[in-house]
Amino acid sequence: MKKYLTAFSLVLFSIVLWFLNGYSEQSLILKRISAPLQDVLFKVRYVSESRPESLNQIVVIAVDDESSFRLGVRWPWPRTIFASIIDELARKKAKVIGLNFSFTGLEGGKEDTTLALADSIRNHGHVVVGSTLDKDRPLRPVSLLLRAGAHYGYLEKIVDEDFLIRRSYLSRSYIQRAVEEPSFPLSIWKEAGQDPAALSDWKRKDGSYVINYLANDSDLKVIPAWKLLEGHISESQISGKIALVGITSSLMSEKHQTPLGLMSGVAVHANEYISFGESRRLHLAPRSITFGVSWILGMMLLVLLRARRFWLAGLGFLGCYFLIFLGAQFLFARDISLPLFLWLMGPTLALAIGTFANFMHLLFENKGLENRVIHDKMTGLYTYDYLRLRLDDEWKRCQKTMVPVSVVMTDLDRFKKINDTLGHEVGNQMILRASAVIKESVRGYDVVSRYGGDEFVILLWHANAQEAEAYRLRLRKMYEDMAKKLDEVRLQDSSISIGFASFDPKSDGENSQTPQQLIELADKNLFEDKESRRKPGEPKR
Repeated sequence: MKKYLTAFSLVLFSIVLWFLNGYSEQSLILKRISAPLQDVLFKVRYVSESRPESLNQIVVIAVDDESSFRLGVRWPWPRTIFASIIDELARKKAKVIGLNFSFTGLEGGKEDTTLALADSIRNHGHVVVGSTLDKDRPLRPVSLLLRAGAHYGYLEKIVDEDFLIRRSYLSRSYIQRAVEEPSFPLSIWKEAGQDPAALSDWKRKDGSYVINYLANDSDLKVIPAWKLLEGHISESQISGKIALVGITSSLMSEKHQTPLGLMSGVAVHANEYISFGESRRLHLAPRSITFGVSWILGMMLLVLLRARRFWLAGLGFLGCYFLIFLGAQFLFARDISLPLFLWLMGPTLALAIGTFANFMHLLFENKGLENRVIHDKMTGLYTYDYLRLRLDDEWKRCQKTMVPVSVVMTDLDRFKKINDTLGHEVGNQMILRASAVIKESVRGYDVVSRYGGDEFVILLWHANAQEAEAYRLRLRKMYEDMAKKLDEVRLQDSSISIGFASFDPKSDGENSQTPQQLIELADKNLFEDKESRRKPGEPKR
């Protein structure tokens, strides 16, 4: 049983792990479990490594609550203010300006503010304006005024089921567009003079890529818009840099959940640009390798569990978790992302299946031990000790429910003579034949036990004295019919003595009896039955 259970647990582990490996790609539930595990790697790496050099190329011009108060305006800000921000950044020689906003239509139905913004964009020449997209086409400004001289990039990100932003697209094509629409960070990358072809291998099969978060909001150089417009910023702080203009206030609903925590939309785009500049594409390890490693670790742990090396298996399980996290973090620091959930699934599943297999093994062992303890080794009938336990329980139940119970004792006649003349092997065969007849004579819920030697004790549930007497007659006839069919002539006259005692709470309730007294009465009745059938001059059987 142990061998088969071990083989079964190993096969079951392999099948379930293989199923989870494929199912995790489609299951929303498993994605919600695995995604936060991957986020842990971002947090650990962020704490353990220094900030990237490309971070110094970016400055954020913050549209925040303080600037709204200082400039005396409410959100949305007039386009003339954005025009002034672009002009000021141009004077301070910003290399590229990214407006993390989508300017649709005309402001207040008039063209003057849009014209002012268009002039500022055209004068600088390297301004990227955000756009929002629906399923069919980009929602660009209705007016043609901003289109001349401006470059566009869509602002939307992929929001996962748990509302975190982990992925984006470099570009997207739409039904009514013959060309692809670049993303906001990609458009800035192009305007900074970089080759978009260098990022062509970043796309996955579905066209998306995983955002490699290398910095947080607090790492960015943030300049409030009011300081820039009031001349508190020097040219050295802006010159030659990528200036991203965006909302940084949570009161303006511009905070998003990311693996590094809450982050402004402009900071998400900054992370994309930084990862471009550092050439740090997040590579996804092949699932086949992940599955193989997870399977090997799980199999090793499962073998230890089935070998009953529990302490070693426990240490191995903890060691697997530690090594997996350590190895995953080591590779993640080198921009190789592993499906951590599947790596951990191998040891976890092995622990669950191994524990279950050991429980079943223990259950089978206990069942086998129980059978050896409560069953007679020779006949397979219950032992007398087990019958006594059942009788004690039945005695209480009979008194409570007022139903009768009977105990029957049997003894083979002239059994010593059989042993002396025909041998003990023949005697053992007669015991086995008698046990078979007795087992056949009772009901399925009665208890038959071997008392010792050629003696048997039977517990008849719900049987009164009349029913016990009828049983005695039936059993005697069945035994004698069996004996007449034996090949050995000297055994054909073999017989059996049967005694019984009954207890009926309805009629015997006043008589103080115990289970032991009932057995003693049955033994006494057995002796009387044996004596009553002895022929004159026949020795005691």
